[in-house]
Amino acid sequence: MAKDVIVVVQRNALPTKKDSLDILLVSTAGACPVAVYRDIESVKAVYGPSGTTPNAKIVRKATTLLNQGKTTLADTLVTKFKIVGFDRPKSTPGTVASIAITFPAILPEKIEEGSNVTLKVGGAEIENITPNEITTGKDLAELFTSTSFTASGKIFNSAVSNTTLTYTATTIGVVSGVSDSIQIDTEINDTDNLDIYTNASVVFTNGTDATSGEDTPEALVATIKKFQSDIDNDWYLFMTDRDEPAFVKALAKFAEASEPSEAELGAGIEDHRKFYMGQTTDKNFAQETARAAVIYTDPAYIDEEPDASYTGNVAPFYPNNVTWKFKRPQNGNAASTALISLPQLKDSERDALLENHVNFLTEEYKRQYVKEGTCLDGEFIDVVLGGDWIAQRMRDLLYDILLTNANIEYTDAGFGLISTAVLQALAEAVDYNIIARDPESLAGIFTVIIPKYSESTDEQRRNRIMPDIIWEALLAGAVHQVKVKGVLRASL
Repeated sequence: MAKDVIVVVQRNALPTKKDSLDILLVSTAGACPVAVYRDIESVKAVYGPSGTTPNAKIVRKATTLLNQGKTTLADTLVTKFKIVGFDRPKSTPGTVASIAITFPAILPEKIEEGSNVTLKVGGAEIENITPNEITTGKDLAELFTSTSFTASGKIFNSAVSNTTLTYTATTIGVVSGVSDSIQIDTEINDTDNLDIYTNASVVFTNGTDATSGEDTPEALVATIKKFQSDIDNDWYLFMTDRDEPAFVKALAKFAEASEPSEAELGAGIEDHRKFYMGQTTDKNFAQETARAAVIYTDPAYIDEEPDASYTGNVAPFYPNNVTWKFKRPQNGNAASTALISLPQLKDSERDALLENHVNFLTEEYKRQYVKEGTCLDGEFIDVVLGGDWIAQRMRDLLYDILLTNANIEYTDAGFGLISTAVLQALAEAVDYNIIARDPESLAGIFTVIIPKYSESTDEQRRNRIMPDIIWEALLAGAVHQVKVKGVLRASL
């Protein structure tokens, strides 16, 4: 029975989530489950000398990532990050393929003496003449003792054990085109042709190729991709314990490829773009790659982990937009205010690094700071991070609208409701200084074109797909400025 009096009290809850960069450190010193860390002692318990997966480099990176309090201009510090450990590739010897055929103890139909018996297996045909009448599976198996066939370029030799006839490849490796079914044909005195269905069981075991176990950049990228697809894809900026140029280049390419194209998004690919921060001691390091930034240091200072120091110094500003130039990363020693060490560079070497868009600590007029705060393709780091934040925030707001409204009408009003995701995301981006403000009105410099119902096609109406919302904004990239454009497409 319904009550006569109902009192409902609702409280407007304040948002508690704090935006921060989702950082992942990748260790290659042994397998270790991904976990969230908030302090150095927890990291040392796993990756320290007495931990389950010792890796001094990861401990150093974690230390310098957290210990930027003396030199950062941010009002907070990195407070958490993830670490995952991977094994380095191991060599495997490879295996051979085999086909095991087990005949029934008693055949459902006898095979007469003198019959020409053809065994069709593995895509090959093997013939033999019966010396005696065959009524058992053991006799049938023994009829093909010391026979062989060739498939996929590999020779398969036979062996018999009771009623089981097994053909095994003489060389290791995967085979293709080998059937896992058999057929027995018998021909008596060249006049009868009879299929004998023996109810045999057939087990085909494919071989495996040997692997070299080489510790290659491609192997590490493949491992990261498998980690993404099978375990955890909830991370954005990542660093690894590999500083060799080939690894840095491969990881930078991986990050660049992580941003899906419009066609891929339309085909259903999820947007899990990544950003890579690397370090190098190669003064001639060059690779024109987006979504990756690299910082140079001299070989003597590589253990200062400048990639983690640089990240820890600037990342706490996120999502507030700041330039990554003119920052002064600390060397990671909590008891010191010293910066990472100044590399000893000739003017020509500095020019080469700048030309290749590799960041480095410099000293000008007795002031030390990092220049130029760019990605390897010359784009500024803050521009990339800001654009990615807009994409993520706009997508999140759109899903909030779709999930909290029982129905969104395919009308101008419905289109207007969807467009609030774009407008709110861009307005928030203005507050975070990602999008520039007009110097006079202080309004954000962006435009949004909201489509009308009359602009939709018959096909769009049938499929409840609204016309594209097109927007454009001017990113406030500190001293530099660049326009960013976007499209929001939604199914109602």
